[in-house]
Amino acid sequence: MAFDLITASDPRHSTLQKGFNLRWPLGNVQGESSPAGADRIYLCQNFQDIIDAAAQALALPNGRITVRSGGHCYEGFVSNKMPNSTETLSILDISHLNQVMYDVSGQIASELVPSSPHRYSFRLGAGGQNWDAYVALYKLANKSLPGGSCYSVGLGGHICGGGYGLLSRKDGLVCDWLSGVDMLVPNAQRDGLQPVHVARNNTNPDELDLFAACCGAGGGQFGIITSYYFDSLPDAPTEVLWLVMEWDWSQLSKLALDKLLTAYQDWFARNQANRGTWGLATKLEMRHQNTGNVTLDVHYVDKNGGLQDQAAFDDFVTTMLTAIGIPATECLSQSPAIHLPRSNPAGRTINSLSSALAATRQMDWLHCQQTLNGSGPNQRGRYKSAYQKGGFTPTVLQAIWDTLTLDDPNKYLTQSLIQIQSFGGQINEASPAIRRESSVSQRSSYLKWQPQCYWHDESVAADQAHANWIQGLFSKAFASGVPVDPEFDGCYINYPDRDMLFHRGIPSLGPNPRWYEIFFPDGTIRTRLHDTKQRWDPQNMFHNEMSVP
Repeated sequence: MAFDLITASDPRHSTLQKGFNLRWPLGNVQGESSPAGADRIYLCQNFQDIIDAAAQALALPNGRITVRSGGHCYEGFVSNKMPNSTETLSILDISHLNQVMYDVSGQIASELVPSSPHRYSFRLGAGGQNWDAYVALYKLANKSLPGGSCYSVGLGGHICGGGYGLLSRKDGLVCDWLSGVDMLVPNAQRDGLQPVHVARNNTNPDELDLFAACCGAGGGQFGIITSYYFDSLPDAPTEVLWLVMEWDWSQLSKLALDKLLTAYQDWFARNQANRGTWGLATKLEMRHQNTGNVTLDVHYVDKNGGLQDQAAFDDFVTTMLTAIGIPATECLSQSPAIHLPRSNPAGRTINSLSSALAATRQMDWLHCQQTLNGSGPNQRGRYKSAYQKGGFTPTVLQAIWDTLTLDDPNKYLTQSLIQIQSFGGQINEASPAIRRESSVSQRSSYLKWQPQCYWHDESVAADQAHANWIQGLFSKAFASGVPVDPEFDGCYINYPDRDMLFHRGIPSLGPNPRWYEIFFPDGTIRTRLHDTKQRWDPQNMFHNEMSVP
């Protein structure tokens, strides 16, 4: 056995128990191992290591395994033991399975099942991270993934949860390009794992269902993915335009912000049918007043991946400036890893298209990707999500304003923001075949919410202040406390949020037995995922608090 086993006697144990979100493991004390965390961490070098480690871990009393690639799960589903359990938890770390392969002749075979007849042009190890994949694909083949901009997010969970990023309006979700998957699934004895290869063009219905589950259902529920395969991938853009406009809170009014939000959603809804606009990706970050100002990030390539046609960029910027009616400032603190941009008096005033163009950077795509690739520091965090398919109602607008201006006398909310990103485009125009072989329910929205807050203080008071802030937004915005109002379409499974397990999103109000519908509103997809779970993992070897019911 070549894997490296990390137990409590190893000085690395406390560190390797943790992922990106330092809220987990529960009860963690800095520098000490947590009783709620993993008893063992297996560092696996290859797929045989995973098989051997799983067999050893499952043989332990009440043995349970989870899998980690990049460590960015927003909840404790990898790092934390199940509530009220006596399990022996083992994390199988597969980050060493990070190879990127390209064969121009398209003859890459399955690594796990070499006898499989399927052949591909690309293979990406599930332990790889976003940034490494972007660099490798660009240098090998001038290709890219339309995935996320946080550099250290692991491909393992990112792709099977959908894979959304700045190029998704132009090129679709990463899972829409997926052609095949290597996976280790429970064996017949349910005491270990066995290899399987599933593909988009499988004829076996059970295998096709498992492939569809890998296209948007989320990770760690059916088995352990070791490699992703692609027949083709979108060409990498050549150049991009990048602009960040900032509005100081001292200049903002509720009316101005309402007008900006209304125009923001309307622009993407109106331009859904215009393919020439799909290269425009945006991120509106509205920070709590203790955190910073309001910024609007604009990332643009034309439909051919270049900058020959800038009409959509010009129209969007002009529309937003006109709507808010307040001059912006060129934001000079453009690192998304820092959630605290402040007004900089040296920044140029932006009050027209010409002044916006003067502040816009024209960058090589790979250099821009590197500039934006900031996951941020490891710290405590809370997150929510919502897909928005209709306009902003007065109730939602009031909830946003109240949340951003909430009184914070103890100054806890120093990294708290409501982020609303562009959506739609090619995602919504996916072909019937792509939709049929996908577990992504939401393909009619134009915006995607990601409220988020971060902090370092480990006190109960700080944790509760951030929980109250982010839960309060949804309680005020939505009639049932969750985004299922007519203008919304539920939540994103790759931004897991335990609050959704409970009535109105509040744990003290008791469980919500229909929580899964919030993430998968399409009943056909829910039924298929349930049946797939029954077929491939009937003993529920792979489970967490938000896995397939």
